[in-house]
Amino acid sequence: MRATCNQIRCSDMTGQKIDILFAIMAVQEVEFFIPVARRLMQEDGLNISFLTFHEAGDDILEREGIPYFSLHKIKREKERNVRQASGDVEHIEKKLGVRVENLIFHEMHMSGRNRKDLISKATCYDSIFNDILRRNDIGCVVQELGGFIAPLTLYYASAENRTDHIFIEPAMFRKRIVFTLNNLYADIPCYEDRKASMNDDLRSLLDDYKDRKTVVIPKKDRHFFQDMTFRRLFSSDNFRRLSRKLYHKYILGREEEYNWIFQYAAMHLIKAVRRKVLGIYYTNPVEGEKYVYYPFHVPLDVQLTARCPEFFGQEYLVTLIAKSLPPGYKLYIKEHPAAIGGHSLSKLKKALALCDNIRLIQPGRNSYDIIRKAACVITVNSKVGFEAIIQGKAVIVLGKTFYRGKGMTFDAGSSLSELPETLKKAVNCGPVNQGERDSFLARAYDWSFKGELYENSPENLADFYNSLKAFMLESGTIRGKEPCLEGTLR
Repeated sequence: MRATCNQIRCSDMTGQKIDILFAIMAVQEVEFFIPVARRLMQEDGLNISFLTFHEAGDDILEREGIPYFSLHKIKREKERNVRQASGDVEHIEKKLGVRVENLIFHEMHMSGRNRKDLISKATCYDSIFNDILRRNDIGCVVQELGGFIAPLTLYYASAENRTDHIFIEPAMFRKRIVFTLNNLYADIPCYEDRKASMNDDLRSLLDDYKDRKTVVIPKKDRHFFQDMTFRRLFSSDNFRRLSRKLYHKYILGREEEYNWIFQYAAMHLIKAVRRKVLGIYYTNPVEGEKYVYYPFHVPLDVQLTARCPEFFGQEYLVTLIAKSLPPGYKLYIKEHPAAIGGHSLSKLKKALALCDNIRLIQPGRNSYDIIRKAACVITVNSKVGFEAIIQGKAVIVLGKTFYRGKGMTFDAGSSLSELPETLKKAVNCGPVNQGERDSFLARAYDWSFKGELYENSPENLADFYNSLKAFMLESGTIRGKEPCLEGTLR
C-alpha cells in the first residue's frame, strides 16, 4: 500500500483518517517503524502516518511512499503565522495544563539554550501539533518516551485534543517493553486484581540476571554505556557520527531535533575531563562495612527531568541522605555507567567534603555486588531499585515509579522529613518475603511485552508488531476481529 503524492506532501495532509500516527525523532526510528507500519497497513488495514522531526527521515519515508508530516517543513511553511513566545507562557500553561518549565527543563539543561528561546520553541510546536490533531481524524499517537520539548509537548497536545497517546519504553526485563496509555508515568494497571505467577520465561530471565549481573541494557542505549575516556571520545565511530551530523546540518541544510552539535561535543569533552579529576576521589567498598547504597541516576535522564524533576539536584540529595543515616552506616554512591563525569564537579566535591560518611565508589564496580552487600538501597526511581527487589533487599523509593506502592518498598514522602526514620526501618527490616517478591515480579513481567526498540532483526520486528497490536486491541485504541491476543503474543 503506497501513498499518492498528494498524501505525502505535509501541507496537503488535512482531513485524513489516521489510525496510528508514529512520532519519530531520528533516522533509526524511521528504519525501525517502517516495517511495523507496513504490516499494520497491509495485514490489518490500518491507516498509518508518521510525524517526523528529522529531515533525513523524510527522505526515507518519501522513497517508501508512506505519508508523513514533517515538523520542520511545516515550521518553515508557517513561520510567519506561528505565534511566538512573547506573552504566551500563561496561555500555554492554561491550555496544556502543565507548567512551561516542565516542558523545557530537560532541553534547557541538555542544550544550554536560553529559557526564552525554548519557550518559543514549545509554543511553536504546540501550534503545529494542534493543527495536525484538529485537522485530521487521528486515532492514536505512538512515540518513545522522551524528556525533550518535542515528545512532551506532543503528549500534552494529544491530551488537550482527547487523542489517545502511547509512550513506549524499555521494561525492566531483557528484550521486553512497556506501553503506557494516556499517562506520563508508567504503572502496572489494576495491580491488586492482576493474576500472575512465575513462569519458565521469567525464571530464565532471573537466572540470566544472576549470570550477567545486570537486568537490561536496551540496544538503543548501549552506546551511552561506553566509558568516555579521551581515547573513546575521539574514536572513529564518534568521528563518523559527528561528520554525518555536520554534513546534514551545514552542507545539506537539513534540520533535525537534536542539532546542538558543538554543545553536545563540548559536554562529552567536559565529562572526560571530570572523569580524570574524579579519579582521586574514587574508592572501593570496604569489607565488613555497613552501608546504604544510592546509585546516581543519569543526570539528564527522562526519569528525573520529566518524571521527578524535584530530585534533579542529586549532589545535594546525597548530602541529605548521608545526614539521615543511622549511626555507624556509610553512604555508598556510584555514577551511572552511562554518565561517568556527568555530574557537577564542584557540587560533588562539596558533598564529599561536607559528609565524611560518603564513599564515591569506582564507577567500574558492578551494582549487583554492591546491592548484595548493602543494608538497603535508596533511589528516586531507577532500575537499580528494581534489581534490589529481585535480590530481596529493602528499597527506599523517593520518587514516582511503577514499583512504588506495591508492598515491596519503603515509600518516602516528598518532603523527606521522615527520611531518618525510614532509613532506620529499612536497614533493620530483614529480607523481603520471597512469596510476595515472586508475586510482584510475575505481575511486572506480565505487564510487559516482547520486543525491543530499534533492534531490526526480523524476529524482533515481528515481536514488536505483535506486542503493539495486542496492547492496542486490549486498550481499545484500535479494533480487531479478536478481542484479545494476550495468550499468543506475550
